[in-house]
Amino acid sequence: MNILMLLDNEFPPDVRVESEANSLIKQGHSVTILSYNFSNKPLTEEYKGIQIVRFNINKQVAKKALGFIMQLPFYKLIWRFQINKLLKVQQFDAIHIHDLPLCINARYIKEKFSLKVVADLHENYPHLITAQPFMNSLFATLFLSKKKWFQKEKEWLMNVTEIVCVANEMKERIDLLLDHKKSIHVVPNTINFETYLSIQKPIPELKNKYANNFVVMYIGGFNALRGLKYLIQAASLLKDKISNLKVILVGDGNSMNNLTKLANDLNLSNYIIFEGWQPSNKVKAYIDIADVCVIPHVKSTQADNSSPNKLFQYMYSKKPVISSNCKSIEKIIIQEDCGLIFENKNYQDLANKILKLYEEPKLKKQLGENGYEAVINKYNWDTTVNELLNIYSN
Repeated sequence: MNILMLLDNEFPPDVRVESEANSLIKQGHSVTILSYNFSNKPLTEEYKGIQIVRFNINKQVAKKALGFIMQLPFYKLIWRFQINKLLKVQQFDAIHIHDLPLCINARYIKEKFSLKVVADLHENYPHLITAQPFMNSLFATLFLSKKKWFQKEKEWLMNVTEIVCVANEMKERIDLLLDHKKSIHVVPNTINFETYLSIQKPIPELKNKYANNFVVMYIGGFNALRGLKYLIQAASLLKDKISNLKVILVGDGNSMNNLTKLANDLNLSNYIIFEGWQPSNKVKAYIDIADVCVIPHVKSTQADNSSPNKLFQYMYSKKPVISSNCKSIEKIIIQEDCGLIFENKNYQDLANKILKLYEEPKLKKQLGENGYEAVINKYNWDTTVNELLNIYSN
């Protein structure tokens, strides 16, 4: 089949999109990705066998267009124009839409071009958007309707042919929303060994720097929903119990200033290390120096139905994972016996779980080994991608 993927971002990079495209190509399909161009990349390019077609747009304009998708037609129309432009010169058998917003054109695509449309939902989009702090502002209350996101999710998804999502919990939510009228497939964000390992670079100086420390690691975004303030508060309870403690936070985001202030206010400058954003080829080097890896997400519908790729990266590096009690993550950790669960937002409980693994090195090692075995045998891309491949085989 000749498959056109739609992505409202610049590509590359996107680990999930690249893994899906490469797997489909290996099965004999051809894949073209229509995406934004923010940084003067070539308008057409072949990348690892994937055909990329880009169109120029200012990044802030694209962001604003998405932000006002419910109020203004710009987002819908600019994508409709680009889809029409490409389909005039190229024929496709199916359209694969990445994430909910682009599903705004699903009905149009099906009716005008008589094509099957697959919606690939990376996020629980309405819940992700409406949980953001800015949605409680006066401006958002007046101009950005929370209710409309939930209405449109159902309307747009009813117009697609098949649905892909990242977790069983997400599948159950969408299945109920759509009154069991659509076929839904789960393709979690597991490790693609081929792409993940091929780009990783060792950082010997990093290992040497923290060789004598008990390292608690977090890698990811910095925003209020990631729960990092609870990890910092937990560190304040642990600094006198774990003398060689280092909590390393890798990433960036709009909570950075608040988090650094909190760490300073709690006199934790010797214990909390802000490493900033790091390129994806350094991720494994950071994970490998950790004793424990933490996913402290604030519990929400989005977090309960998510599949963070860092979970599987932590497990692959034989690191025990301490996570808040978000359903989809909690289920895997308990089922595979690869970590410990703490109560969402409870930094005392989080501190206790970290201390437990510090005091019980045999348990720490066993949980890490269990996680590794689970990734090797079950939670890897070669195994989990079959759900996606079956859609196009059938």
